Amino acid sequence: QPLFAVASAISGCTRRTEKLSMELNFLLIADYANLSIDQKLNVMGIFESIQSAAFPMTHPEMYVVLRLEAGAAEYGRAFKLSVKLMDEDAGNSPVDLSFEVTVPTPPQRGSTVRVQPILRLSNTVFQKPGTYQLSVLVDGDEKGTLALYVHQFQPQNAA
Repeated sequence: QPLFAVASAISGCTRRTEKLSMELNFLLIADYANLSIDQKLNVMGIFESIQSAAFPMTHPEMYVVLRLEAGAAEYGRAFKLSVKLMDEDAGNSPVDLSFEVTVPTPPQRGSTVRVQPILRLSNTVFQKPGTYQLSVLVDGDEKGTLALYVHQFQPQNAA
């Protein structure tokens, strides 16, 4: 089970009253991510593939960054946020995290709220090469997916 840390914030409130359900705005994997003191999202080294000469392989550190939007009807609602990373056969899940998040109430009522969890994954083990699927679920409802391509390469022979 990888170690993880979570940061979250309210940011960029916009006026929109028709929003009735949580939506995933974006999902990405990066070398590093954080939220600044003034709630700016900083992301470095976005990637969609990793490689190794041998398997199983351990990836030392990566960050899963996502943004969910919730409307006024969901202010104060607690929900279960799950992030899963599964291999092509769905038989191996190197990442399977769930935690509770509460939708905050913004200063300007009626605004859309953005919840931006940042998950730091340490020492994630990939048993084999292939296409892995990163999934985000809210209360068991899949909101979006992202492919992570894990390649095996042949090391160069030293001459």
